[in-house]
Amino acid sequence: MPGRFAMTKLNRNSIGGSVGTRLPICGAENPMEQRTPPKRSARPPMRRILSTLCLALCFTALSHSSTADAQQAVRNREYDIKAGYFFFFGGYVQWPSNPFQGAEKEFVIGVLGSNPFGTHLRPGPDGFVIDSSQFRNSIGKIQRKRIKVIEYDSVDEFEMNYRPCHILFISRSSAPGSRAETVQERVSVALQKTKGQPVLLVGEAVNKRESESIAASGVTICYWNDLNADRLKMIINRQAERNAQLTIRAPLLHLSIVTLL
Repeated sequence: MPGRFAMTKLNRNSIGGSVGTRLPICGAENPMEQRTPPKRSARPPMRRILSTLCLALCFTALSHSSTADAQQAVRNREYDIKAGYFFFFGGYVQWPSNPFQGAEKEFVIGVLGSNPFGTHLRPGPDGFVIDSSQFRNSIGKIQRKRIKVIEYDSVDEFEMNYRPCHILFISRSSAPGSRAETVQERVSVALQKTKGQPVLLVGEAVNKRESESIAASGVTICYWNDLNADRLKMIINRQAERNAQLTIRAPLLHLSIVTLL
């Protein structure tokens, strides 16, 4: 019987919907998820939730299954988790004030290439909604702003129609029906188009070597699947963070799933 991802349900109401303001700047709550020993101090609920979500990035035996159904289940679980992380990026990354017109009202997520999130990032009654098993309820706001998603199926469409966003997710797959493009092509055009702008570029790779290459090229955060450890991990490029005028807060930087460049 195939395994499944580790999963913990969390209650969004426990953080009061106020992510993005007065966030803690110390390490993660769970001592197993830190690089440095924890200090005894009051811990806001947001940090505990981030640490628990970090634990949920674990794979199990399902990751190694070769059946089509099992692979689809892994993919669904992977993007369930990544959709949830949009919420945490909104809380643990600081953008300049009013980075673009309309940013005070909407939290904008761009998706370049295939949109792999399915029902985990879907249209709602007022903007988009994050449906992740990490939360008891759907999430309709990030930083108390409604969520807007803009999809770019191809590099050409992105070059012609790009609009400013808080986060640009660079998919590792081409959109169905579009010309087959490499992830390097998508990364290259994303870097060119957003150069000097306060945009959090988030990429994804199949292994650590590719993730390091993508991050080293200038992408701020890049996911990769560590099948040996059965975990979904990420690499963060601190220079790219500074170039984009962003500040990533310590609780995210100190997670054990994170490697810093």
